[in-house]
Amino acid sequence: MNSKSIVGFIVMLAFMVMPAALVLNPVMKGDVEYEPTLYSADVVGQETAVVGELCRFLAEGEIVRWECLPPTDDSESYGENNENYVVSFRKAGVYTVIAAIYTEGELEIFTQEVNVEGPVAPPVVVDPVDPVVTVEVNRELVMRVTGWVKKYQVETDICLALSENFDTVAEQIEKGELLTPGDIIRATANLNADLKLSEGLMSELQAYLTAQSDVGNLRTPAQHLIVWRSIAKGLKDVAL
Repeated sequence: MNSKSIVGFIVMLAFMVMPAALVLNPVMKGDVEYEPTLYSADVVGQETAVVGELCRFLAEGEIVRWECLPPTDDSESYGENNENYVVSFRKAGVYTVIAAIYTEGELEIFTQEVNVEGPVAPPVVVDPVDPVVTVEVNRELVMRVTGWVKKYQVETDICLALSENFDTVAEQIEKGELLTPGDIIRATANLNADLKLSEGLMSELQAYLTAQSDVGNLRTPAQHLIVWRSIAKGLKDVAL
């Protein structure tokens, strides 16, 4: 919207929200035209934001209406005099927040530009050019795996083959070749496809992995790396 259009919008907004009595007739006191007393009106709000950030504005006076240009559906005004305004933006760009403030017979329009930048990129957990070198294991998980192997009497050759496959996938994670949970799961499933697996053991592993994923412990390659190394160690320890 160009500057001429914005000015036109503001003028229209001012007349739309101004009380009709003030537009049609001046305020009179006896035979003398009444001069409204001085008043204070102002708007406080931030000038910069990032996409998705909740921006807050506060106006002093009796607020008639808030607007944002370009329009956004993610906004709300509240308070006894509608003096609070919160808004967020889904795209980067320059937005204009407009407040029409009516106080003691006077109407004033305030505008505040907000420069919205794109979201900050999340940090990369595993960098292919700088792979994870040292990985600790989850000792509790190692003990769980050895217990499951004994419980379901998994054969030694199956334990060693499974351990090797989990270690192989862990090495790919370390090299930065597998960067998403989906990639890691598919690589593991492909390696285990030809093995005659213990249903009991795999059921326990699946339940454990699902539970960890549900609470956010299997979102990054680094988290998978510790779990995969722990499973491999548990399988190897009980087989050797």
